[in-house]
Amino acid sequence: METNRLKKSGLKGEIIKYFHFFYLSFANHLVSKIPSYFIRKIIYRYFYRMKIGKNTNIQMGLRVYSPWNIVIGSNCSIGHDSLLDGRRGIRIGNNVDLAGYIKIMTLGHDLDDPDYKTVGASVIIEDNASLFLGVSVLPGRRVAEGTAVALDSVITKDTEPWSIYGGNPAKKIRNRNIDHLSYNRNYKRYFH
Repeated sequence: METNRLKKSGLKGEIIKYFHFFYLSFANHLVSKIPSYFIRKIIYRYFYRMKIGKNTNIQMGLRVYSPWNIVIGSNCSIGHDSLLDGRRGIRIGNNVDLAGYIKIMTLGHDLDDPDYKTVGASVIIEDNASLFLGVSVLPGRRVAEGTAVALDSVITKDTEPWSIYGGNPAKKIRNRNIDHLSYNRNYKRYFH
């Protein structure tokens, strides 16, 4: 099967693929470990074409796929050792807090397809959402404005605005007692 694929794509295709993965490995293994928010953000913006708003901070250890398909609003905090799979697109609103070890996936495989074809859809995280440590968001999901998601939860369905979710799969626990926030979530932990 690998031989057929090589013949189909040819040597030129394999060389392009090699450099594409080298380009991403530079972001995932070197850039993500630079202990400066400012330098990381500049490289992600201009070398990897991520759209990143003002006062947004990305902590060390971020892993990205297709960073050019990722849009992050202003006053956001992206936690350490998180994964943003932009292959089908990720849109993160303003004033969003993603704690560490967050996984946002936009692509997977059809388990009932004999060729194991890829399937996926974009993920949208709306303004003022908070995803606590270890949360996973599956392809095609929308995390509504003001949603708070508890530790290690898995978002398998769209959420309702200004609600709290938890569990695997995440279920609504209750509505939040607020419908707006008066602070920005752009805090920094230096050398993170």
